[in-house]
Formats: sequence, structure tokens, C-alpha cells
Amino acid sequence: MRLADLAALMQRTEGAEITSYLVADPRTAKQSGVRVSHAGGLVSWTMKSIEDGFLNRALGFGTMSEATPAVLDRLERRFADAGRPPRIAVAQGPTPRAALRLLERRGYVPQEGTDEHIYCYDRRSLPRVRPVADLTVERVRSEDAAEYARVAYASFAERGPWFRDIVAALVRRRAHGRSLSAYLGRVDGVAAATGMLFDVRPVAGLGNGSVLREFRGRGIQTAMIAHRMRAGWERGLRLFFGQTRNPASAHNLEDLGWRLLYTEVDWLRTT
Repeated sequence: MRLADLAALMQRTEGAEITSYLVADPRTAKQSGVRVSHAGGLVSWTMKSIEDGFLNRALGFGTMSEATPAVLDRLERRFADAGRPPRIAVAQGPTPRAALRLLERRGYVPQEGTDEHIYCYDRRSLPRVRPVADLTVERVRSEDAAEYARVAYASFAERGPWFRDIVAALVRRRAHGRSLSAYLGRVDGVAAATGMLFDVRPVAGLGNGSVLREFRGRGIQTAMIAHRMRAGWERGLRLFFGQTRNPASAHNLEDLGWRLLYTEVDWLRTT
């Protein structure tokens, strides 16, 4: 598979994961002014209530979509309607040079500090992992949503209380189906870690991985990654997506045989 085609699958999976959070609770989404679009082959989000660039951007220019002025025109109108500057997360490496030159001519500039490392696992067999003493991993039920969200929020508190609420809503509404599975890791029965598996065929997307501080350093995150990989494998999925900015998480992925596919950087239109 060409790198650009693989990147398109990864960005499609990333888009599905982020969209799942933003529309998890329809009432909250409406109050927050969430708008999701797949126009032109891109996926993009805007939020009126939050200025965070991560939640006001587009994915897939030059990979999922054609890299043309018409695609940019349509995207820029959409961001103008939302009162946000146009921002595109670009897959550095897989995105064709012609697409980057077009962005530069239109006044887009890469933004420092926005790097997201996109990892892929596509080996022919699953990695072997040492068991962690006293760790059990269970698939979360709807009634466990609040407990799951509490543990997950501890590692993502910088995103604000709204994130805890939408994680709870996402688990409550969707975790019992095929498209999303949420897992809670317990040590001696105490909730210690979280992780989600998104079924975005042909890709299995891993997300929301967290371990409470007092349980770190025991190999729990690695075990949670491996558990979700096995769950995806049992469904016939052989291509896995992971995303992180955390060096420790990146190290755990690499120890399991994942490879860094590309780094995603936000390009913001400044003129």
C-alpha cells in the first residue's frame, strides 16, 4: 500500500475517533456549536464554545482529498462561517509536495508545538506481552460510564471537565456496540487504566489510553494496548492506528512493534 493511501486510512480513523467524542452527547454538541463536515473528502470540525485548535481543524488535505484550490475555497468558507481561522492538520511526509506548495501560496504556515505522532501496526502477528500481576481487563458496560470517565479524565484533565462528560456520554451511548469498545483495567479490583478500540474498518483505532499515576511503571499501559490489539485481531482487523504526543506512550507502542508512520502538524492560515 502506498504511504499516501495508508495515511488516508489513518486520518480517516483519527477523524472518526474525534468525531465520536464531539457528537457523543447531541445536546452538548448543539450547545457548544459543534459542526462536522466531510465535504470535499476532508473531515473538519469547528466549535463555537471552544477555541482549542485541536477541535477546530481539518484532516486529510492531499491524502483523503484532492489538493486543489476548490477544496480549500470550500473549507475556508466553512471556517469563516464558524468564525475560526482555517487550520489543517497535515501528514508530514505522506502529503504530496504540490499540496504543501498550494498551502504556502494560500498563506498557511506550520504551527510549532502542534505535533501529533501517528503510529501504525501492520505486522503479520500480534506481539507477545508479559502479564501484569493482579491486572484484569474488562469491557465496560453502559452503567460503568461514570467510573470509566473518572479514570480517563485523570490523564486528560488539561482538556477540562467537558471532556470527562463527553467520555461518559460516549461510553454510555455507544460502548455496547461493534463500532466502539471501552476497556477498564483493574489492579486487585481497583480501577487503574482505560482504553478504547474504534472499529473503523479496515483499521482498528486505539484511543483514550490512560493509567492513574499511582499505577504507572508496572507495564499496565502496554498490557492495555495489547489487550485491545487482540480484541481487534479477533474481529479480523490487521491494521492498527495509534496517536500520541507523549514520549512514554510512544515508547510503549514501539516496544510492541508499532512504527511511527508520520508526524501530523497543524498548518494555520495567517494571511
